[in-house]
Amino acid sequence: TTPATPGIRMVKGEEKLSLEKRQKLDLRKEQVHKVLLTKGAAGAVARVIMVIDKTLSMRRLFKEKTVHRVVERMIPVATQLDSDGNLEAYLYGSSYAQLPDVTVAAAEEWMDTYIHLKGRHGAPLGPQIDYDRQIGGVNEELPIMNAILEAVAEAGDRQPVLVLFFTDGGFHSKVPQIRRLIHDAAAQPIFWQFIGLGRNRFGVLTELDTLSGRVVDNAGFFPIDDIDTVADGALYEHLLSEFPDWLREAIRLGIVDARFGGR
Repeated sequence: TTPATPGIRMVKGEEKLSLEKRQKLDLRKEQVHKVLLTKGAAGAVARVIMVIDKTLSMRRLFKEKTVHRVVERMIPVATQLDSDGNLEAYLYGSSYAQLPDVTVAAAEEWMDTYIHLKGRHGAPLGPQIDYDRQIGGVNEELPIMNAILEAVAEAGDRQPVLVLFFTDGGFHSKVPQIRRLIHDAAAQPIFWQFIGLGRNRFGVLTELDTLSGRVVDNAGFFPIDDIDTVADGALYEHLLSEFPDWLREAIRLGIVDARFGGR
């Protein structure tokens, strides 16, 4: 057998996958590792949190299983950064729901259970969630962003957190509050990577690079017309283009503990 590329992490549950799924995962892990290595962040350890827009305008992306494929492609990022290889997950609308972590071994069951727009879902992986009442169907970004800030503050370990935030639009209401949140959150060990799905308007997200007065640039944004047409390597390049630079600067400033840094 061919030895694994040095530095590529294996996680619990990989051995349970079919040969085809294992090969696909391995290729994607290699792509993620390559980006991290190139950017000097191989060996870094970070919590990876995926946030998915569950508003009604996402209907087509849910129906055509685009969101399923997005989740599938985010798992390799978690395998190479997160200490346990799991992907933390939230759905949001006017409110939000934290879901059980996505694991390599149970990813397919997780997606079938949770990737829905409406109804009640959760069993047997977790408690039932009323998607209509608990999460809602219109964009309200502040509740989910504040929830992540609180969860990170509660951990209190200065471990870096990479938030992969997928949305098809919004960020138009409460713009001053969102600007203020991102500005103030620069002192926290969180990098917000926003990904715009489709050709809608993305409000304040388009201004992130010019948001001044932060102790460190703690957020990035890029839009993708059709994420299914973007090759894995290119997608991971976009996703991880700013995180390594933020990580180095956050360590230098004492926002992140140096023991979590890569090389």
